[in-house]
Order: sequence, then C-alpha cells, then structure tokens
Amino acid sequence: MDTRWILKGIVESVFVVGSILLALAVDEWAQDQEYAELADQSLGIFEREIRRNRESVVDGMPYHTGIRDFLAAMTVETSDPSQLSAIMDGLSPPVLLNTAWETALATGALTYMEFEVVSALSLTYSIQETFSDRARTERPRPPPGAPPPGSNGGAARVQAAYDYMSSLVQDEAELIAVYDQALELIALHRDPDHVDPPPTLRSRDTTGSDSP
Repeated sequence: MDTRWILKGIVESVFVVGSILLALAVDEWAQDQEYAELADQSLGIFEREIRRNRESVVDGMPYHTGIRDFLAAMTVETSDPSQLSAIMDGLSPPVLLNTAWETALATGALTYMEFEVVSALSLTYSIQETFSDRARTERPRPPPGAPPPGSNGGAARVQAAYDYMSSLVQDEAELIAVYDQALELIALHRDPDHVDPPPTLRSRDTTGSDSP
C-alpha cells in the first residue's frame, strides 16, 4: 500500500498548523507590545500628573508653615479677630488633579499594568483625595467680629486655626512622601528611555511648633 500520500498529507498539515501557530504567536507578540506601549504611555501620564501635584504641594508649604508659626506666636491679647478671619478665609490649599486616574479607569489602561503598580496608584490617589477633603472641610472659619467679653472664644479661635495649620503642614509632608514612593515605583516599571530623573524635595521645615 502506497502511504506516501498520507505522509505528504501529514507534512502539509504540520506545515499549515505551524504556519497558523507562528502567525498567532507573531500576532500575540505584536498585541503584547501594543499593550506594553499603552501601559508605558499611561504610566508616563501618571508620572507627569503626580509630579505636577507634588510641585503644587511643595510650593504651598512655606506659606502654610509661616501661617502655622505665626499662629503659634499669637496670643489672645495680640490676636486681631479680623486678621485671623482674613488669614483663614484667604487660605488656598493646593489644587490636585486626578485626570490620569479617571482616564485610566475609563479606558481600561489599568488592566495592562502590573498589580503592584495599580495598587500603588490607587493608594496614592485615595490618599490625595482624603488630603483634599480634609483641607477643604476641616478649615475653621472664625467670624471677623470679636468674641463676647469674658468668653474664651478668642483663645478657642486661635487654637482651632493653629491646630488646622499644623495638621495641614503635616499632611502635606506625608502626601509628598506618598508621591515620591509612587514616582519611584513608576520609574521601575517604565521603559528606561522614557523615565525622567526623580524630583528633589526642597528643604522644608515641617516640624511642629509649640501650641499657642
């Protein structure tokens, strides 16, 4: 019995299957490269936004630290209710962006990143949101008028303002540390050719002062 046609069929079948598998492998490799590029681009967007937010926090710290120290030296006798009210009303906590996170959620870009990176980014933006909420909702707003004579309202107003500024400065320092950790992790998972040098934290006095 002539079995050459069977062998020929087997060879042709192996060739066809091999060609299909090779094509699938090439397609999968190309797709993986596309996903890797998308993940790297998304990390680049995160990196730029986190750097921008970090700079906003760093730039505001000297002013906030100065107010904290000013309030620490203020006494009930030397305090001016109108001045205290103007100081607290004029505060502008840093405006922090979360566009990169919202975009990554909407586009599904997070699914192409490693779990460690996604977890760190989620934590970073969660802490950032908590910081913004605290800075906005916990700020005391003392009225401009003097407290009733004989009351302890003046001391309470100064103390409340000082406590808020102390917490704000401490929260800013902690948020900067969170940003730095996120940027370091992003750098580890990005294409080395696309990574910017890490930011350098300018020297800041973030230590607490004695309570007034």
